[in-house]
This record gives sequence, structure tokens and C-alpha cells, in this order.
Amino acid sequence: MSWLDALYGGRGADPNEPEKKGIRRFLQMLGRDFGQLIATNFLVCALILPAALGIALGILLLNFPLTLLAGILGGMLAGIGLLLMADCALRSLCNDPSPWLARMGRTLSSKWKKALPLGAILITLLGGLCFVWAFLLDMMEAGQYPGSPVLVFLGFDMVVLAVVGSLTMAALAAAPAGEDSLGSLLRTAGHSFLFAPGRSLGGSAVIFAGVAVLIFFFPLSTFWAMLFGFWLPVLVAMQIFFPVLREIYGLEVEAFGPVADAEEEQTLTEKQKKSRARANWWYYNWGVVVAALVMVAAVIYVVHGLNQTVEPDYNVAVVAADPLPDDAALQLQQVLQDYGIDRNMDGSVVVHLNVYTWSDDSAGISADLSNGDSCIWILTDPEEFEEASGALSEKLGADWAGQLYSWTDVPALADADLGSYDAADGSAGQPVQTLFANCKIALLGPSDGLWALLTTP
Repeated sequence: MSWLDALYGGRGADPNEPEKKGIRRFLQMLGRDFGQLIATNFLVCALILPAALGIALGILLLNFPLTLLAGILGGMLAGIGLLLMADCALRSLCNDPSPWLARMGRTLSSKWKKALPLGAILITLLGGLCFVWAFLLDMMEAGQYPGSPVLVFLGFDMVVLAVVGSLTMAALAAAPAGEDSLGSLLRTAGHSFLFAPGRSLGGSAVIFAGVAVLIFFFPLSTFWAMLFGFWLPVLVAMQIFFPVLREIYGLEVEAFGPVADAEEEQTLTEKQKKSRARANWWYYNWGVVVAALVMVAAVIYVVHGLNQTVEPDYNVAVVAADPLPDDAALQLQQVLQDYGIDRNMDGSVVVHLNVYTWSDDSAGISADLSNGDSCIWILTDPEEFEEASGALSEKLGADWAGQLYSWTDVPALADADLGSYDAADGSAGQPVQTLFANCKIALLGPSDGLWALLTTP
């Protein structure tokens, strides 16, 4: 029996009962097809993952060509996933009795050629808009406001993409063979909007909200995406779109399902009845079991991560022209930890060393300065750091050069035994102190007492 049978007052459903509407119809589909929705959701996650990671990397690096390339290539796979999710929801809305995998195979074989370019277009446009938003937010953090008209225009673009993309993908799932060309799908999307603007905007708003949650909370939204992120907004949106799609394409809705045959039940033994009940329960609820297992695994993972994560007592940044050798970083970190105290009372003194290079880590430096993570900055070239970031004059004023400390003026650092490292040219046993001898130190925020501990005689 379905896990939501109690909502309907008995076993099964009368094929002659009136078609349910609204939330009762949604719960009816959810109780019957939850396993198929969850299974399709997992498949969609796998197909969308390459595009999500590629676009996220492009935005993180502020690399627009990489963002577009990830949108085009990853969007093709994402288009397949979105088609299968929309088709699964449509199958549930039509009470399609055909096997789930067989229906998915037929849809994939007949429509994959249309899903590839459609997915590439939608995901590329979405990735491009997300990139522009990220760029503008970065500008605003630097004190440069782009102006309200620009933000309104981008917001309008996002809404248009949500409406056109949602209606077009829904039309692709519903359209019969021969009526699923890109031009035909766009015309259907336009007709749907003109015929029922309220439903078009309502369903698109659900999709927009679902996508926004996944983007704004990425990568924390990964577990949500695996369990609910695609099937939930798509099923709700498709239920809103369905009357329009039904009118346009003449979709037929099958009877929900017959009640159990009472005479057949009487001929079964108790053992057969129990076996049949178990098989019936598993058929309808295996998705619930899988979802519960994934949820338990997610909770265990998060709890384990929280217990294993050690919060640093201090953050110190090192900015150099070339990558700092790992041995040098570890030895400097150990010296700093020897002077620190256990501020967060977790049983250990931890200094997190944020090591940056000019050419590779400009975004990381900007984020560190913006968030105020590191308060002590060890700089191999203060002039270049100021030219690139403007942080020294912003934090210390016009006379920033006179407020820097020389490495050699801090005995706790200059006289520390930092050991040696193997240089990139192959020479071994190079003193680590030579890497820092000419460095300057800037205090760009409250150092939480670490600087006082380092400079106290």
C-alpha cells in the first residue's frame, strides 16, 4: 500500500472517483511515485553536476570563458537530466501505467537530440547571468555600486530566463514526436504564457525559487539537491503547467488504479497475503527507504565533520611572488603556534596560515581582506601588495609604509629556528629564514593578542 493511503481512507483508489486537485492531487502522486521521483532526482544530480562544478569554478576564478564553456558542455548533460525530470513528473500527472524505466528509455531515445541544445542554451545563459551577478557583488564589496537600473535589468533577465526555460522544457516533455523542434517549443511557450499567464508565472516562480536555493547555498545545498532539489520544484511546477499542456497537446489522464479484487484476496493463504503485502509495500516505498538512508548518511557526515573540524585560534596571511614551500609554511606555523594561546578553549593552539601568491590567488586575497579573516599579513613586496589591493592605504592611511614592521625587528620570528627546505632548483638545505628576511609585516585588523605575544620581550 502507498505510504499516504491513510489520507484517502482505505486501500488503493477507486478508478471512478473524481480527479483530485491541488494539494490532494500532489500528495496522491507523491504517495504513489515517490520512489521514481527520488530515483530520477539522483540521476538528474549526476547529470547536472559537471555543469554546476564547471560554472562554479569559472565564477570563483572570475573566468568568463571558462564559465561559458562549462555551460555549453555541461549544459548538454543537464538538458538530458531536466528532460527526464520533467517527463517523470508528466508521467505521474498522466497516471501513466507503463514501467518507469521503459518510459524513461523511450523519452530519452526520441528526444535527446532536442534536449542537448536546449540544455546547453539554458545552462549557459544561467551561468552567464550568475557570473555577472558575482562580478557585480565583487564590485559592490570594493565600494563600486553599479546602479539600480543595471540590477533591475539583470533581475528581469533572470525572470525571463526562468519563464522561457521552464515553459520550453515542459513543452519538450509533453510534445509528441514531430512537434518538438526548438521553434515549435518556443511557440508553445509563448502560447502558454498568453493563454494562462498566471499559471506560467506561478510555475516558473517555483522553478526560479528552487534554482535560487541551490545556487545561493552551493555547495551546502548538495544534500538538499540529492533528496529534494529537482523533483520537488519540477513536480509542483508541472502540476501548475499541466492544464495548459493538456489543452495544447491533448494529453490523456489514465484512471488512478483499480481497487484490489476481493475474490482474489479470498483465495490467497495468509502467507501469500503477507508476501504480497511486503512486495506491494516495497514497490511503493523503496524510494522512501533510499531517501531515509541518504538522509541518515548526510546527518552522520555533517555531525562527523563538525566534530572533526578544528577552529583556528588565529589567522595569519603570507603573500609572496612565488609559492611558499610546504616545509617552510609548516615550520612558520609551528613557531606561531608556540607563542599563541588556546583562545577558543578546544584543547589545542591552532594558527591557520593563509599562503597566497600574486599570480594565482588574487581572488583569495580579496576574499580574505573583505572578510577580515587574517589580521597579521607577512608581505614579501608591500608596494606590489598595495598596488594590487589598495588594502594598506585603506587600513593604515596614506602613511602606511611607516606603519609596517620589518621581519628582522621581531626577534620571535627573526631568531626562530625555522629549519631548512629543498628549493625548486634542486638545492637542498636552504634556510627558511632567507625567505622571510626582507619581509614586512602589516597589522590589518585586531590580531587577537598574537602580535603582542610575538613582540613581548
